[in-house]
Amino acid sequence: MSQHSFRSFFKDIAVYGFGELLLRATALITLPIYTRIFSPADYGILSYVLTIINLMSAVLALGCNSAYSLYFFEAKTLEEKQIVTSTSLWFIAIWTAAVTLAFLPFAGSISRWSFRTDDYGMLFGLAFLTVPLMLFNSMCGQVLRNQFKARLFTLLNVATAFMTVAFGLYGVLVLKKGLIGVVGGGLLAAGLVLPVRLWTVRDMLRVTYSAEMLKRLLAYGVPLVPMTVAYWVFEVSDRIILGKLSTLEQLGLYAVANTLTSGLAFVNGALGQAWSPHALRMRTDQPDVAPKFFGQVLTYILVSFGILCVGLTVFAHEVLFLLSSPGFYPAALAIGPLALGFVAYASTQVTALGLSLAKKTSYFALFSWLAALLNIGLNIIFVPKWGMMAASWSTAASYIFLTVAYMLAAQRFWPVSYEKYRATTVALLTFAFTVGVLALPTMDFIAGLVVKSIYCLIYIALLFLFHVLDQRELQGLLAFWRGMRVRAMGQES
Repeated sequence: MSQHSFRSFFKDIAVYGFGELLLRATALITLPIYTRIFSPADYGILSYVLTIINLMSAVLALGCNSAYSLYFFEAKTLEEKQIVTSTSLWFIAIWTAAVTLAFLPFAGSISRWSFRTDDYGMLFGLAFLTVPLMLFNSMCGQVLRNQFKARLFTLLNVATAFMTVAFGLYGVLVLKKGLIGVVGGGLLAAGLVLPVRLWTVRDMLRVTYSAEMLKRLLAYGVPLVPMTVAYWVFEVSDRIILGKLSTLEQLGLYAVANTLTSGLAFVNGALGQAWSPHALRMRTDQPDVAPKFFGQVLTYILVSFGILCVGLTVFAHEVLFLLSSPGFYPAALAIGPLALGFVAYASTQVTALGLSLAKKTSYFALFSWLAALLNIGLNIIFVPKWGMMAASWSTAASYIFLTVAYMLAAQRFWPVSYEKYRATTVALLTFAFTVGVLALPTMDFIAGLVVKSIYCLIYIALLFLFHVLDQRELQGLLAFWRGMRVRAMGQES
């Protein structure tokens, strides 16, 4: 595999990662403000409504983002790509607008069902109107990703996020509209940025439509909807079960542990945004070398996330010492299993790829729901006795099951040449060193930093000792770094 392919891939990861970092920064801007303006109950209502928006968006998308990407790269000519793009975008616009109009008359009833009052009907109405705008913006962004315009994609996402924050704060602080100001700010930002997004993808849009293409898009995408719902179950079921079958203290500690491990989520988000277009293009343009390349990428994913997993687990107490009070220090125990879960989740970027390429998306629904049911079952059985630790290990077990199931099924339809020795070795070392943190003695802050740093270095040294990494990786990283410096110096001059 050429170094150019890896350089292009890692460059896009860096761009998307920077964008994800800025997007998370916007959340930090509003958190200290909204938590001082709104009561915990109001903040809970806002969180509830935003969750509804995200769930509706995920379901109403009908998997069109993934389906569009696949058929975009299968298209051989510019005209074919324009037909795929136009069919996808016009369908999403009409479909989501129709569903939104159907939901709007029931906003008051949904408010009454949710909160036993009609007072939040307007809030739900604004939330419903936001969904089609968000989805159409998202599809336009997918067009940019498929064209490998990572910088423009990131710039528009960051601009939208900062506009959402600015309009929301204006609605709350100046107009005194409370929660309506926050949701209305998001609606206004999505509406204002949409013409700009349409302008950026104008070369791919035509006043055209293909019923046959729509059938193919929906046949591929609709089976992904149950997977989306299953992932949503992953995110909320353990918290609900902890709240019901354990204590609120355990729930609070678990929430803090999840917050700390969410840093891995933004890395995985950047990886996913960069990976999908590159993988689909390589499968189309270089089908003979793609299986080997995908196997190498899985190894690098396991190494990268393994280092992050071990590092975060090792220094969990120190991070909590800096960011929280003593009552939250026990949350460190749950960080290791949750981080292992993220390693497994990140690996699905490759292990699930064969099912996508073979258009066997019904397997996504099957395995994701089996994993969700496994998660719920393990939580119900073990949470009453083990609390947050049971919840964290249940999450890890479910994601490990998911990626293994994807891999085994995908190999039947579109085999990947996995680097079995390297991948297995790094997985075992990561698990051993993550669990091994529990054996480290209790030390003061400075001594702990020294000993734990050595512990992490031993983990990395073993990756080289067991030939998971070698001089090729070091030389590749050095070449990539030198290339980035040369480009940066050229831009400055």
